[in-house]
Amino acid sequence: METNQTVEEQTINRQDTAENDAVRLLLELLEQQKAPSQNFMEVLQYVAGMQMQLNVMVNELQSVKEQLGKMQESQPEEKKHPLLEKLSHLQEKVTNLATHLSEIKDKLVDTAVQAVSAFKEKGREEMNKVLQKGLSGVKEALLGHREHLLGTLTSYEQTANQIDSIGDELKQIGNSAANVGRLLSGKGTKEISGEEPGIAITRAINAPVKKHIAKLKKQMDGIDRTIEKIDGISSSLSAGKNIEKDAEKDAEKGEEKGTRVSVKEKLSQMRAKSQQQKVPETSKAKSKEECL
Repeated sequence: METNQTVEEQTINRQDTAENDAVRLLLELLEQQKAPSQNFMEVLQYVAGMQMQLNVMVNELQSVKEQLGKMQESQPEEKKHPLLEKLSHLQEKVTNLATHLSEIKDKLVDTAVQAVSAFKEKGREEMNKVLQKGLSGVKEALLGHREHLLGTLTSYEQTANQIDSIGDELKQIGNSAANVGRLLSGKGTKEISGEEPGIAITRAINAPVKKHIAKLKKQMDGIDRTIEKIDGISSSLSAGKNIEKDAEKDAEKGEEKGTRVSVKEKLSQMRAKSQQQKVPETSKAKSKEECL
């Protein structure tokens, strides 16, 4: 059967399949020891979801930049405003966030692969050690990502305020610039009345920026919940380890108790045997007396 995939693509697909199998097997192993396996899957899915959302935001900013660039082509150099530069700055920050989340996602998958490998080679206890170490690294990475996210959110809010403040400057461009607001919304141009042209443009440009601000705030809350889930997994692994230790101690006590019982039983058996030996001797003595 022929395939259009390159060798590199086939290798990537095999790697993805192996990683997915490792995640699936890890979830099964966690379920067996009553650990919150669903938490691990939710963390992985949420990180991947945030990354996808950030990629969409990058594309939206690029679209706004392109449409704003068309408007500025017809304007004198001295009339061009710094919006493109501000949007490019935001786009760069969001791209960095998406890249960071991709690295965190890879770290999660790699943790699953290493944990499953540890289980196959050395057993469940070693798997838990590897898993806890990996999750600790993921948590640290998420905390760092949260700081970068907060910085990006601050830049977004500052940019939104700056865009609102340049409406007066754009009034000098005239009604042709006001039509850019409709162009940014995917509509045709027409005469706009009842609203200053500059304000129309800034509102159209600022709409996706303010939408992104709301999304970033939700991601901040989501990261906090994700870290809580990671803590839940780690706590359950620690609790499970303590339970195993208690079970081992109980087993050792049981073995010691069983040994003591065995000794008592052996002594009882020896006494019984001794009594059995005395009975025949008494019978022999009686038989001799009868003969006499």
